[in-house]
Amino acid sequence: MTLDKGDRLGRISLFAKHAFKYYLVGASGVLVNLGILFALTEFVGLWYLLSSTIAIYVSITSNFLLNKTWTFRDTAIKQRDFLMYGKFIGVSLVGMGIQLGFNYMFVEKLSVYYLLAALISIMIASSVNFVLNRRLTFGIKL
Repeated sequence: MTLDKGDRLGRISLFAKHAFKYYLVGASGVLVNLGILFALTEFVGLWYLLSSTIAIYVSITSNFLLNKTWTFRDTAIKQRDFLMYGKFIGVSLVGMGIQLGFNYMFVEKLSVYYLLAALISIMIASSVNFVLNRRLTFGIKL
């Protein structure tokens, strides 16, 4: 095995480690997101897309904190927390657009129950968020 192959394997291994942790954090974010979505829609009476927007924002913040302190703790480039959070929000807004767009399509056009639509939409948006956040927010190259 050459040094290049070892380096490549190390990078792939690091990518897999980051992906695993990122999706565990994401699973906690899904619970936060769906819990808030349900509470605001069912108990407060907000429109499901408004509830979803609020729920997404809260889960973005909790995901950022967990990813910064756990997922990418040892490998993220050093930068100010406010700058890093701003980048995370920017990337997550792309994911939010994807999630809300699919959520609307599933509920309004395909008559899918709003919580199931939200779950499917989260899964679609999460892969885009992982790749963009890993590179742009945390500065990790593969």
